[in-house]
Amino acid sequence: MIEPIEKAGFQVKPPDGWKAVERSRWLAPGTPLAAWAGPDNSSLVVYQTLPAPSDTAEVLAEAMANRLMNLPELTLTAKRTETIAGQAASRVEAVAPGSGAAFAPSGIGKPVAASGETLIPTHRVVVGFPRSDGPVFLAWHAPESSSARLLQDVEATLKGLAIGPDRRRSSQGY
Repeated sequence: MIEPIEKAGFQVKPPDGWKAVERSRWLAPGTPLAAWAGPDNSSLVVYQTLPAPSDTAEVLAEAMANRLMNLPELTLTAKRTETIAGQAASRVEAVAPGSGAAFAPSGIGKPVAASGETLIPTHRVVVGFPRSDGPVFLAWHAPESSSARLLQDVEATLKGLAIGPDRRRSSQGY
């Protein structure tokens, strides 16, 4: 059986200390393809969203940053494009209240802790790759107090990332 992440053309191998978990363990704004739990209550989820003809790394970075800016108490720390595994990619980083493994829900205008959890500053790194079948995102979360280690693990994961060719859909119609 081909795993969803392989079908999307990605091979992701986080560094030692990260363990594969059920891909739906954390909420993602798309279809989760794979997930890992890491050190210090950190998380990584790979997900894919619906395709849009105008998706470029620049557009993805702007869209991700815009969506995050409405979260209460959020600080945007990075928004840029870069080349990763030979592919154009967007990268957005932010800090907001959360559990360490995810940002807290905030539908009522303020962050809300899940039952039994205490809100702590949580660091998010999201790297997105435009693809014709829909962009693929890698989203990491960790407590802000562990952000130095998180950033090392992000870089190690991205260094070992393998991305297959984009299967461009035919734009021909009848």
